[in-house]
Amino acid sequence: MANKLFRDLSANTVQTGITQLSGLLIFYLLSRFIPKDQFGDFQWTTAVGSTLITIGSLGLDMVLVKRIAAGNKPVRIAGIHFFHTLIVSTVVLAGLLLTLFLFPHLQLLHPLFLLIVLQQALGNIANSFKFSLTGFQSFRQLAIISILFNLGKAGIIAGLFFSHTLSVRNVALGFLVASLIELAGGYAYLHRKLRGKLRPVYAPRTYRSFVSESLPQLGVVLFDSALARIDWILLGIFSTTSVTAEYTFAYKFFELSKLPLLILAPVLLTRLSALTSQSGILPEGQKTQINQFVRLEIALSFCIPIVLACIWTPFIDKLTDGKFGAVNQLNFELLALCVPLHFAVNFLWTLAFVQGKLRTIMYITIISSLLNLGLNAILIPQLGGTGAAIAFLASSIFQVAAYYFTTDQSQLKLHPGSMLWQFVLSIVSVKAGMYLTGSAYVAALVAFVVYVTGSVVSGQLPLQQLKALKRN
Repeated sequence: MANKLFRDLSANTVQTGITQLSGLLIFYLLSRFIPKDQFGDFQWTTAVGSTLITIGSLGLDMVLVKRIAAGNKPVRIAGIHFFHTLIVSTVVLAGLLLTLFLFPHLQLLHPLFLLIVLQQALGNIANSFKFSLTGFQSFRQLAIISILFNLGKAGIIAGLFFSHTLSVRNVALGFLVASLIELAGGYAYLHRKLRGKLRPVYAPRTYRSFVSESLPQLGVVLFDSALARIDWILLGIFSTTSVTAEYTFAYKFFELSKLPLLILAPVLLTRLSALTSQSGILPEGQKTQINQFVRLEIALSFCIPIVLACIWTPFIDKLTDGKFGAVNQLNFELLALCVPLHFAVNFLWTLAFVQGKLRTIMYITIISSLLNLGLNAILIPQLGGTGAAIAFLASSIFQVAAYYFTTDQSQLKLHPGSMLWQFVLSIVSVKAGMYLTGSAYVAALVAFVVYVTGSVVSGQLPLQQLKALKRN
């Protein structure tokens, strides 16, 4: 029998790869051919809308995945979550309409606000179906939905570009159409998975239990949503739309650098949720398998930032006609340092989550969010986007340290010494590449080879263990 873990990873790799490629194409066309101030406003409005929707989720998403993965009344839980997202989307849209009615000047300042939030509300409902499918470990179906959604978006934007009708309003309308495609696909697959029993369910007692379990997650959601986009929002308030555009451009490539994490994170969460629901002790084989994947995950997390740090200025300036390259070099380098830190945070957060340490997660998230908020408020007026990047790096370092000292790692463990060695090796690799050649592209190749070679020789890249893992 084929190893299901590898099948799930393969499906998740395909859908994540297509998602990132289509997202990168869309992002490039918008950043390159739309005026910088309009692009900055589009990014700011999107950040505000997504924050509102995320807060409305109340932290139920991960509890939904955990319960379904553990086989806990999946039909009922999926229906309750479906009902919840319908209510949240309706309330957010109604609240926005009321706000625009009371403060009509906001519509003049941000003309796409309503359209963008409508698209995000539809995406919120679609996410209910996708999270349920994640709990079922239906990664193949998730891959198909993601491919349809992202190819639809990319096709619409490409059509607008070649027809010379590319504008922020038409882009927002195109995203709305793509979200309808995602919503239909998610509903169809989950409806089939639940054998035609998918419908919104209002069951007060079960719903209260659902919310009660996720209550510690509410604090996490409130502050984590601020942590994720508060820098964008504050840049729009304390700085200019052009500076906001520059920082969000660098941040997009930071997110692209976390590509392996997007592939591995949902698979790791569902595996650990299912295993820990069966017994308190992981089988040795499963423990070894997960540790090997986490070790590989950390090692790979440095690769993309190393290459991008070397080629950033010439490559991005050429792509964007000088708009986002040199001006963003330092911003990206600071954000690139956060990539391996976020891999470590994801692993430790997953351990804490499946161990039921929701209060610990809440406290860490609240403190790191307040730290990020305070540093942003202090640094953005002085340093603009660089101040936002410094604040984000500081809060990321805090999260790694906090999770490391509060998470039970008796079975699965993060090795800080190994991570420190990887940081040193990556910095040496970049410096060596730049010192040995005057070409940024050759420097990137040299840095990559030096890093991979050093990782294999030092045993940080477990090639032999991976071969054994594939045979299991």
